[in-house]
Amino acid sequence: MAQRAPAPPSGGQNGGGYFDPGSKKGEVNELRALLRSPGIDRDAKKKRDVIKKVIAYMTLGIDVSRLFTEMIMCVETRDLVVKKMVYHYLCTYAHEQPELGLMCINTLQRDCSNDDPMVRGLALRSLCSLRLPTVLEYVQPPLRAALRDRSAYVRKTGVMGILKVYHMDKDLVKHSDLVDVLYDMIRDADGGVVANCIVVLDEIMLEEGGIAINAPIVHHLLSRLNDFNEWGLCWVLKLAARYKPASDEETFQLMNVLDPVLRTSNAGVVLEAIGCFVQLTKALPELHAQVYERIKTPLLTLMASGAQGEGNQEQMYCLLKHTELLVFRCREAFASEYRQFYIRYDEPSCVKHVKVSLLAQLASEESAEDILSELREYANDVDIGLAKSAIQAVGSVAARLRSKAEACCGLLVEFLDHEYSPVKAEALLVAKDVLRKYPDRRGDVLPSIGRYLGELDASEPKGRAAALFLVGQWGEEVPSAPYMLEPLIDRYAEETSAEVKLALLTASCRLFFKRPPELQNMLGRLLDAALEDPSSSDVRDKALFYFRLLRRDVGAAQRVVSGRDPCGVIAGAFAEDNCALMDRLVDEAFNTLACVYGVMPDQFIARSHRPRDDLPPPAERQNSGPLLDDDAATLGGGEALGGGEADLLGGGSDAPPAPPA
Repeated sequence: MAQRAPAPPSGGQNGGGYFDPGSKKGEVNELRALLRSPGIDRDAKKKRDVIKKVIAYMTLGIDVSRLFTEMIMCVETRDLVVKKMVYHYLCTYAHEQPELGLMCINTLQRDCSNDDPMVRGLALRSLCSLRLPTVLEYVQPPLRAALRDRSAYVRKTGVMGILKVYHMDKDLVKHSDLVDVLYDMIRDADGGVVANCIVVLDEIMLEEGGIAINAPIVHHLLSRLNDFNEWGLCWVLKLAARYKPASDEETFQLMNVLDPVLRTSNAGVVLEAIGCFVQLTKALPELHAQVYERIKTPLLTLMASGAQGEGNQEQMYCLLKHTELLVFRCREAFASEYRQFYIRYDEPSCVKHVKVSLLAQLASEESAEDILSELREYANDVDIGLAKSAIQAVGSVAARLRSKAEACCGLLVEFLDHEYSPVKAEALLVAKDVLRKYPDRRGDVLPSIGRYLGELDASEPKGRAAALFLVGQWGEEVPSAPYMLEPLIDRYAEETSAEVKLALLTASCRLFFKRPPELQNMLGRLLDAALEDPSSSDVRDKALFYFRLLRRDVGAAQRVVSGRDPCGVIAGAFAEDNCALMDRLVDEAFNTLACVYGVMPDQFIARSHRPRDDLPPPAERQNSGPLLDDDAATLGGGEALGGGEADLLGGGSDAPPAPPA
């Protein structure tokens, strides 16, 4: 009597049973027996279940490479689901067993000629994904045939296959005509094929600065915006942002064509379109107000829809970070919409912090009172991080608006009486910067500086250092200033913060030249203790510098220590604002991770994945490389890009309709 084949591993209808980590002993051998069983081979459903189990084990990290021979035998099937799973298995383990991987080449080549376009595309994708240099000679004929296939899916797969071949052998692609074929396929009737061509060309030509950009290519792509999905639109708009129009008239024409894209509901597409507007008007500052007013509405609409939905907080944060850059570039366009950036109780902390920062940047003479009132509420929040951000925002408002300095200083004094030590410390830190710019407001803070210094604990070194700066700077106006420093000097050995020790040295030395009788003995004791301090070389070096300077020439020491007033007239922004970085992010990295990280891409992207830095200017490169036919330089049935300065942002009659939302 024939032995009955063992039953296939059981799994629920939802497939969850395939990922059960229990009972693994001997499973691989059992699966081998099942794959070899004639009974399983005759039952399509049972065979599919067995292969699902193999793929599940592979997904869990279990080594099932011993089943390679049996899985190759399963590739001969008309079941598309089984074929997909087997191809996935082969692509995963072929590089580990290249000799066995060659066994499936004939089957894959045969499937590349199948009548079903899904099978043809799947086979070609698997053939290019084997990662075996020895199969490159077998890949090229079906790959070139796929580029001329009647199915758009197969052509898209073929285009991506070129990129896979390029990563295995760069010279094979660059020394062939495949690059020219890709440029020709930019005219393909299917938008997905065109988008894939752009991606592949941009990566293959990375060392040359990316895909060649010229007027015919850009105009041709913009005339077909409705043919692309959202992903394809993003890539087309990336190219448009890198294009440099030949004249102002062409700039206006391009903006008229791009204007409908701003009405899409996809945040990535809208940000790419905004990036195009920013780049196109980079050299036209007289248009910034009008252009930024136009891009403001879709951006605020996306943020409002994200605030009302669940699971969109990450998108909300990205939109806010990009809005931060746009506000830096043109604050006036967003100033009237400051209420859109009031925080909501259910928002994550990252969103709240960016909104608080934006409120500070949007404050104007008219809105400052409302914004400061809102910031007062945030400073009393249970989230200490948010409270600190609100206090910093008050300082930013004071630094930008001189007329509101009095109101801001009043708020800071109010925060100095807060019950939480971290809030007091942050208020002192901000007050120090505000008084550096407005020293005439010091009368609001100095009378109680001794109490503030005594109330701060050791866990707030930055706040204590800020208080010591104020004592050293204006100690002659505070009768008890030397006696504020004396307890700290006496307890110097107990101090653990190098930042506080450095501030104490500076404050004592500066105050010595203003009130020498009271500070002479204290400064001597402090220098003795600091010179013997083994905990920080910075503190010891600074104490040694002061000691030698005072011993050599007291007059010279006074000129060095008190010669330059750190609270002189401060014009413009503080160095910490890093305006140059913000400008570079807007001009060079808009709608990239760099905007979220707050650093340029070269800080987190390896050089091998960045375009070369020694390329000629874009204006010289964009006219090189293959061109489309002359008729590609026009949009829509031979009509040139229409519109002019009069209809800068209005939808011209020849502008394509907005892509579907």
